[in-house]
Amino acid sequence: MKNEEFFVLLHDFMSLGCRMSIKCKEFCLAVAVMATTLLSCGNKGTDPSSDSTPEEEESLDSIPLLEEVEEELGISEENTPLLDGVFNDFLFAYLHSRTLRQERTAKPLRLEHAERPAELLEDFNPEFEFSFMSGEYFTTLYGNTSQMHAEDDEELEEDSIVSLQRINLNDGTIRNYRFLREEGHWQLDAIREETFDDDDLSDFLGFYARFCSDSIFQSQSIANPLHIVIQDSEEDGGSINGIIDAEQWETFCSEVPSGIISNIRKGQSYGGRRIVLRKSGLSNGLQEVFTFTKERGNWRLTRYEN
Repeated sequence: MKNEEFFVLLHDFMSLGCRMSIKCKEFCLAVAVMATTLLSCGNKGTDPSSDSTPEEEESLDSIPLLEEVEEELGISEENTPLLDGVFNDFLFAYLHSRTLRQERTAKPLRLEHAERPAELLEDFNPEFEFSFMSGEYFTTLYGNTSQMHAEDDEELEEDSIVSLQRINLNDGTIRNYRFLREEGHWQLDAIREETFDDDDLSDFLGFYARFCSDSIFQSQSIANPLHIVIQDSEEDGGSINGIIDAEQWETFCSEVPSGIISNIRKGQSYGGRRIVLRKSGLSNGLQEVFTFTKERGNWRLTRYEN
């Protein structure tokens, strides 16, 4: 791996700091320090004018620096106290560490279906399976704003189960990646396939799939007036709280999450008339929050904040 490639990866690794706990931020800072040390040591005494064979160049480029950092900082089955406290911290490391994925994935992995017997997956490709989490943002659904605020940095009980959902709004399917914490360690325990009809979010997901793909339907599903809270560019940390007419919606938000979205379920309940969709950026600390309310049998977007 070339130095430039490593620092691109390291940038992506650090960019999620806004969604991590304090402990994991300290961990990532240690990663950066260790990476710099390793790269400095690897480059020390190198003569740029010296000749090297293609075999030597390939060998140098293939040094697994990230694996060395993981080993040096104790990312292993025996020693991961910083990663196993808060689930979001573990998930972040799991998605970015080949070592952790190998150690924390059940073998063989159980694939469950809603209407036919389960099967065992002998071959599991995490890079393909979790590619939906490699975009510019991820999304999470809550039953209300209190659930959203309580979820951040929440340390779950032992024997907790968390489901990372891959929600395909195009074909109405959901792929649940079930993570189980036993004896202090998180592990990908099983995968379950289902459709919107099998999920307690089916009513909202059916609405939202149309909301994000049909511009006319979307404009008809905006509350009038719409409550908005937007960041004030002229005041650091300030915000503007007010209302706008429904036809002004596209001025404030021209694009909503669509296609394939994610949901991290930690026991949220969705039985009420409200769904809060939070869109969290992966490359920065920005986020958007969409609040939908069911009124007279129809879902509407009633609040937007960024």
